[in-house]
Amino acid sequence: MQSLRHLLEKRYVMVLAGDVIPVLSPLAVVPPREEGQGILLGVDDKGRNIYLNPYSLPNVHGVILGTSGSGKSTLSRHIILEAREKGVKAWVIDPHGEEAYKRLFDNSIKMTVDKINILSIPGWSHEEYASELSRYIELIYAYYGSRNVIRKLILRCLKEGSLSPMEKFVDEDPDISRLYDDLIRIHGDAPTIAELSDRDIYFYFPTMVSQEIGRLSIQVLLLLLQGYRRSQGVKKRLEQIIILEEAHLFSKYLLSLYKEIRKWGYSLIAISQLPREFDIRLYQLAGFVLVLSGSESYIRDIAALFSITNDEKDHVLFASRGTALFFRQGDPRPRKVFLRIREEAFS
Repeated sequence: MQSLRHLLEKRYVMVLAGDVIPVLSPLAVVPPREEGQGILLGVDDKGRNIYLNPYSLPNVHGVILGTSGSGKSTLSRHIILEAREKGVKAWVIDPHGEEAYKRLFDNSIKMTVDKINILSIPGWSHEEYASELSRYIELIYAYYGSRNVIRKLILRCLKEGSLSPMEKFVDEDPDISRLYDDLIRIHGDAPTIAELSDRDIYFYFPTMVSQEIGRLSIQVLLLLLQGYRRSQGVKKRLEQIIILEEAHLFSKYLLSLYKEIRKWGYSLIAISQLPREFDIRLYQLAGFVLVLSGSESYIRDIAALFSITNDEKDHVLFASRGTALFFRQGDPRPRKVFLRIREEAFS
C-alpha cells in the first residue's frame, strides 16, 4: 500500500460528472504498453524506446511546445527525416525561413513570389470553400461584418476560375482593393494542390512581408490541403506530415481541424513557443503533445494546462536541450523523454 500511495501522490485525477473510475485499479498506476513502431523520439527514464505513431492515436494531429532555443525546429527536422525513411512525404510551412529547414528539401516555394493555384479546390464545394475562406479573411484583416460580401465575391471567382470578379470592385472599396492585391500575389496559373501534395516542399516567405498576407497565404494553403486530403478518402496509413511553425496564429482553424476524427492520411504538427495562445480545447483534441524544456514562467504555463507532478516539471525546467514530456491522448501520464535526435537534423 505504501508503494501504491507513492505512485499516486501529487497526481490530479479529473472526473467528469457521471463517470465512475476505480482510482485504485492497477490500470491507474501501471503504464500502458509502449508503442513499438513509428518515429523514434528517444528513450524514457526507464531506458525504453519511445515512438511517435500518429496513426495509432485517436487523433493524428499534434503539438510541439518549447521556448526559443529549446529545439522545437530541430525535433521537427528529426521527425521529417524519420518519416521519409518510412515513405511519408513532408511539408514545412515556415514564416521565418530557417535555412536549416530549407537544406532538407529539394523543392521550396517562396510564398507571394512563387504562385499557387488557389481556385482549384478538390474536396470542397464552391459554397463551402467560399464560406470557410471568407470566415478567416474576416479574422485576419479585421473586416468585421464583411464576411457575407467577401463570401459572395469569392464564390464568383471560383465559378469563373479567375479573380477578375473581385478586381471589378477595387475602385469602389479600399478593403476589397487590399484583399485583391494580396490574393493576386498568392494566386496564379501555377501548381494545384493535387500536384503540390505529392511532393516534399518547404514553404517560406520573403524577409519583408505583412502579417496579413503571410497569414492569408498559409490559411489558404491549409484549407486547400484539407480539402484535397478529404477528396482522397480515409487512409489506413500516414502519407504526409505537415510542420506548421508559429501555429498559434492559426488557433481557431486548428481547433476546427483537430475536431475531425477521421484519418485522411496526413498529420499536422503545430509548433509554438506560446502555449497559452492556443485554445485549451486544442490540447484535449490533439493526439499527442511534446513539451520541450524551458524557463520557470514557461513551465508554470505548462502546469496550468496539464496535470504534471513536480518530478515531471523538473525534467523540463531549465533542462538542457534534449528533454521532453510526451503526452498521448487517452493516457494522462506523460513520458519523460530523453530525445535522440538524428545528426542531420542539427545541420
